[in-house]
Amino acid sequence: MTREPAWRIFAREFNDSIVLEKKGEEKEANYILTRLGAKINRILVVGIMENRNILNENSFITGTVNDLTGTIHFSADKNYSNPSVWKFLTSRDPPVRIALVGKVRTYGESKNLDLRIENIAEVDELMEEYWKLTAIRNLLYRINIIRELQNSTDKGTLEKLGFPKTYIESSSLAIELFKDLNIDFYLTMVKELIGMKVEEKNENIDPEKSILDLVEKLDFDGKGARYDDIMENALKFNFERSQVDEILNSLLDKGLIYEPSVNYFKIS
Repeated sequence: MTREPAWRIFAREFNDSIVLEKKGEEKEANYILTRLGAKINRILVVGIMENRNILNENSFITGTVNDLTGTIHFSADKNYSNPSVWKFLTSRDPPVRIALVGKVRTYGESKNLDLRIENIAEVDELMEEYWKLTAIRNLLYRINIIRELQNSTDKGTLEKLGFPKTYIESSSLAIELFKDLNIDFYLTMVKELIGMKVEEKNENIDPEKSILDLVEKLDFDGKGARYDDIMENALKFNFERSQVDEILNSLLDKGLIYEPSVNYFKIS
C-alpha cells in the first residue's frame, strides 16, 4: 500500500475540517476534508509543544502543538509507537519547538481530531520558518483551485492547466459540503503570518493597551500568549524590545495580566 503524503497544513485549517465517512473496509485509512479542499490522512506540523500528559500508568501520552494559528492535539501509545517517539516525549519538557508527522485519528462520540505520532524531533526557528512558508504556499495553491471552480472553470480545463486531479476532486467536494468556504478568513491569516498587517505608529495609541490587546489576541487556546509571539508582533507595531519588557512588567505589577507558566502571559 502506497504511503499517504504528509500535508504541510496549519492548525486553524486542520481543526476546521470534517471527517469523511469510510466507504470500504474497517481498516480503511481515516481522512478529513478541510474547507480549502485538502483530503488528509497524514500531516507534518511544526510549532511549540505546549503540554504533554503521561497517562494510563505511563503507557499513553497526549499533548498539544501550537503553530501560531491554533493548537493540534497529538497522542502516542507506548505499545504501538516508534520507540524513538516515546523516548523523545518522555525526555523533553514543554515548551519545546518540534516537528512531528502524524496520522489523523478520531476519538469520542463527537469525533474529536488528534494526530497519532509517527515521528517527532526538536527543530530550530529556521526550520519552523521554512515549514510556515511551505504551508502558506500550499494553502494559496488550493485557494487558487477553489476560486477557479467557483468561477465555473471546468475540471478538464484545470487538469490541462496542470492542477492535480486529486486536488481538483477534493476541492470540488469541499465546495459541495461546506456552505461557507470563508476564503477571505484564510487569506487574512496568511497576511498576519507574513507580517502584512502592520499598522502605522500612532502617537495617540496607549502602549499598555496595545500590548494588553496582543496578550489577549495571541492566547489561542486559553493557556496564555507566548512571550516570543508577543515580542514578534509588538516589533511590527514599532515597539522597542526594552519597551515591551517594561510594559509587560507594568501590566504584571498592576495585576492586569499574570504568568500561568514560564514565558506565557494571560489576561487576569
